[in-house]
Amino acid sequence: MFDKYMIDGDVLQNVEQDGEVIGFRIGVRIVYYRGVVLAVIGNFEVTLDGVKYTKDQMTFTVNENPYTFDQMIGKTDEHWGFGDVAYLTILKPGGLSKGEHEMTVLEEIRVVYGLMDMMMPTSARWSKKMILGDTYVIPPRIKRGVSLYSYQQEYYLKEMDLEACIKAAADISAYGIEIISEAMIPDFPNPPQPWIDRWFDLMDKYHTVPTCYDAFMDGQIYPGKFISDEEAVEVMERDIKLASRMGFKTMRVLCAVPLRIIEKALPCAERYNIVMGIEVHSPFKLATPWLDEYVDFIKKTGTKHFGIIPDFGIFVKNPVKILEKKHIRQGANPKIVEYVSRCYSEGRSAEETMAAVKTMSPNEEDLFWTKEAFTYTYCDPKLLAGYIPYIIHIHGKMYEMENGVEPSIPYAKVIDVLKENNWAGYISTEYEGQRHYHDIPDWDVDSVEMVREHQEMLRRLI
Repeated sequence: MFDKYMIDGDVLQNVEQDGEVIGFRIGVRIVYYRGVVLAVIGNFEVTLDGVKYTKDQMTFTVNENPYTFDQMIGKTDEHWGFGDVAYLTILKPGGLSKGEHEMTVLEEIRVVYGLMDMMMPTSARWSKKMILGDTYVIPPRIKRGVSLYSYQQEYYLKEMDLEACIKAAADISAYGIEIISEAMIPDFPNPPQPWIDRWFDLMDKYHTVPTCYDAFMDGQIYPGKFISDEEAVEVMERDIKLASRMGFKTMRVLCAVPLRIIEKALPCAERYNIVMGIEVHSPFKLATPWLDEYVDFIKKTGTKHFGIIPDFGIFVKNPVKILEKKHIRQGANPKIVEYVSRCYSEGRSAEETMAAVKTMSPNEEDLFWTKEAFTYTYCDPKLLAGYIPYIIHIHGKMYEMENGVEPSIPYAKVIDVLKENNWAGYISTEYEGQRHYHDIPDWDVDSVEMVREHQEMLRRLI
């Protein structure tokens, strides 16, 4: 029907990835009179300067999401809009030469109306001469964002408002915005519509996107008595609806929320198109029965509305330095502090370390540090590879920055695992070091600067 408009005349570009030209891309539109889900896209062929390229040599990108044609089989949760331009990226090392090129494109859509075998063949072929344009550089699959939790102290003290927090993130090109629901949403859980309108105005103004809504659950309304499952599901559904109202697609679920509650809340998440993510947060770990119960549920059901959200706090290899300094300020023996830290980094047990410290004539602060140091968690970053398909978002925990790195967490190793396994999504900086300076009168850390340094490290590693 729209054959002559199928090839977008503005797009013939070489494609560069990680500094290397891997091929070229063209823009295409659907020739049918409505949009379709990816599952019914049957075939594409591109013949350029007499050389034919088949669908196994290309990827199809729609709504900024790239797919192989094998990945599109049965995929009904992504839609190619009527009149929208999608992109075929054809693998050709070195790309195309400058100048004019002759192109023919074949597009086939598999249309079967209803439940009868009534195939409606939709096939179009069109040729066009095009001039090679500017090179298209593929953006990193890993995107950067900020949890506004990072600016909590400035917000709490009224030194920054919501707009200032969003602007601070946008100023460092961290365009994904994560919010702590009950910290920054007025009249929670029913913010007035003018506030919602302003939220979207701020997203547009700073070119930011809502990435993750952090939900909470007060499990004991009355002392010593947990709320019922029905009440817990009501809390989940309340947050799902508000997250959707604010334009979020992902919602953080606290690690203490049991699977049975998530399962009961799943129909609501599906209805509002929210992906719930259980937070993998210290003291919980990867490769444990606790986490695998959630992952097995995903595998069994095939749900697209539940996943996991690792917190980089599960990769604390070395004790937090600012916390060491705090305990020394509070009276801990520097030699005992250093000994405990070394035991933690070497992977010794908390029990073994405590027994040794008790032979060193410790004071109460020494014992407190010995206990607190082992409340942190270390998982081998390589374990993350086994969970890649289920990771929907990541919290980039950060306690401090020192010479361009986070000294407690081996960020480079974790990011390498994500890159090697082609993970795509947002890492939100989650700065949590400011609380360790509160014993120092008349001095505070600059959270904005700390987040900027962390984002610079993320940008460099990604």
